[in-house]
Amino acid sequence: MTYYANMSIGQKQAVQNFYKSLDANGDGKVTSQEYLDALRKAGLNQTSLPSNLFQVLDENNDGTLDLEECVTFYYMITGQRLVSCDGCGSYMLGLHFLCVECYRVSKEKTFDLCGSCYRNKNFNHAHSYFLDNFALLRTQLPAVLIRTYVAYIREKLIHGGAVNKFFTAPHNVARPFR
Repeated sequence: MTYYANMSIGQKQAVQNFYKSLDANGDGKVTSQEYLDALRKAGLNQTSLPSNLFQVLDENNDGTLDLEECVTFYYMITGQRLVSCDGCGSYMLGLHFLCVECYRVSKEKTFDLCGSCYRNKNFNHAHSYFLDNFALLRTQLPAVLIRTYVAYIREKLIHGGAVNKFFTAPHNVARPFR
């Protein structure tokens, strides 16, 4: 819901349309059967998603998905947040481990492990250097800051304006490039 609160009106409408497409009978709740029917209609099957995804989404355990729970599902699908462990196959929420070499080569197909499989060495993989997803993100931060800086400068050069103001704002992420 944090993402939803900051979405544009168009993005919010897309989420609401997604929810309505799942709620076949329009009663404001998505049953497990409506969920499965929508997956089939979209060309997905239960085996391509975590088997317990409906239960994971159903945070209040009422056997249905409301709009808020479907916002999470929408975000998972559109944000490519459906990550399964390459060791045991379980769906991973939050912290997990990625092979750094596989991530470097292809950010679309990485080798991902849950904490248990990584800790217990429950995997067979050619590479041995892993980082948790948050640590890996932090290693990418300098590159993100540089891209942000370059985009900002390019924008200022194209449209004019004072570039120095960018560097003096204490809250600005590009301040280290002073």
